[in-house]
Amino acid sequence: MANAKTLVVGGQSLNVIDDTARSNAQTALNNAEYNRQGQIGKYGGQNIATILAGEIGSGSVYDALHKRAAVGNFAGLRVGDYIDVPLVSASAVAAQQSVRFLLAHIDPYLYCGDNSKGHHIAFVASAPIAVAKTVTGVANDSFLMWNTTNTNQGTADQKCPYPNSNLKAWETAFEACLPESLTKYLLTQRVLLEERYSASGALNDSNSWSWQDIGKVFSLSEMEVYGCPVWGTKGYSVGFDCQFDLFRDTAHRLNGNRYHWWLRSVMGGSSSNVCCVTNNGIAHYSSATYVWVRPRPGFLVG
Repeated sequence: MANAKTLVVGGQSLNVIDDTARSNAQTALNNAEYNRQGQIGKYGGQNIATILAGEIGSGSVYDALHKRAAVGNFAGLRVGDYIDVPLVSASAVAAQQSVRFLLAHIDPYLYCGDNSKGHHIAFVASAPIAVAKTVTGVANDSFLMWNTTNTNQGTADQKCPYPNSNLKAWETAFEACLPESLTKYLLTQRVLLEERYSASGALNDSNSWSWQDIGKVFSLSEMEVYGCPVWGTKGYSVGFDCQFDLFRDTAHRLNGNRYHWWLRSVMGGSSSNVCCVTNNGIAHYSSATYVWVRPRPGFLVG
């Protein structure tokens, strides 16, 4: 097929193709197709380092994301896009050297909380993470117990179960594995967290809530995955949480990886069970010491 690019008039070559217009038209077509894929839950995501390549310069993709978030500019970014994060020191924490994090929601908690939160982007690991064999509470070589004792209770000093958990301890160690060029832009997540404690004995349901910092790296709640409480205590397990857009369908609970993964919510009607996503996508629960579940952490870039 002929593809004339120039026209000679009076011995002078004139361009007849506007390369900029052609490029812009192709970009518009690509974006329309990506949007269509997103609407039917089939968007595979793009590398954010590629999307923001023109803005990174001598910096990093994290610098570019931070600058975007600071002014609430999310143009060109979609749920399902991703960053590949190398772990700087993972040998005693995770059994892998890098983790892909998916863009899960844009500004889910903007201006919310007891302390108003600024613009941010929520990310979650694309798959449950295999933990190192040496971590506290490891089971079956690469899985992690939510607690090393079979309890989902808080304590007199910290009435919320999740901050006391072995899962939270692992997340704190995992945070130290992330590059400082990323962690300096991570927001400390602060949520209205369920409490479950009584001096008179173990409780089967959460009995209050309080605003708590849960760190820069954290596990999701039932609400953030399912959009409603399923096994957690009605009311107290929800707080101010909302469903992340990534999890509008069941498929993204697994994202092709059939492993159980922990949530931070504890089960209602039980003094020992904890909420989780199963390897077939079911909203379910397991004992706190169950040995076939992995963590799937997330964070907020702001």
